[in-house]
Amino acid sequence: MDELPLAAFISITYRSQFVKINNQMKEFDLSAGQFFVLMVLSRHQGITQDTLSCALLIDKGSIARAVRVLENKGFVKRVTDETNRRAVRVYLTKKGEQLIPKVSKFEEEMEEASLSGLTEDEKKQTKILLKKIAQNCYEAAYKNGDRKWKDFPPKDL
Repeated sequence: MDELPLAAFISITYRSQFVKINNQMKEFDLSAGQFFVLMVLSRHQGITQDTLSCALLIDKGSIARAVRVLENKGFVKRVTDETNRRAVRVYLTKKGEQLIPKVSKFEEEMEEASLSGLTEDEKKQTKILLKKIAQNCYEAAYKNGDRKWKDFPPKDL
């Protein structure tokens, strides 16, 4: 398995985490896609859907659908920005805030499982290296004239 390219290991890691979180979110009749929106909102209330899209590298239509599902279930509310009527800000509702501790444990459990067997120093170094790899991959994919290019990570987060 050592002969697999780096991208294969990244893909296996992403897919495994996505499947696990998707299964856990079924308890709340939600999906992994909505999980990631909730996690960003738990740290950054009132950001725009556009910023959510940039933060998660997900197209605006998919973010709009995820937010709509969360809104229909009463976990978030969308508010038109008073200074820019085209922008929509997203906030957790009381129900959404109550959900966060329950679903945050999924993130913590997955990170703990992913990093099991590593020392504290290795865990820190792994996070630093993965962030650098993510940034390098993002720049390689988007920087050369792609209209999707934004700073990584987004400056307003």
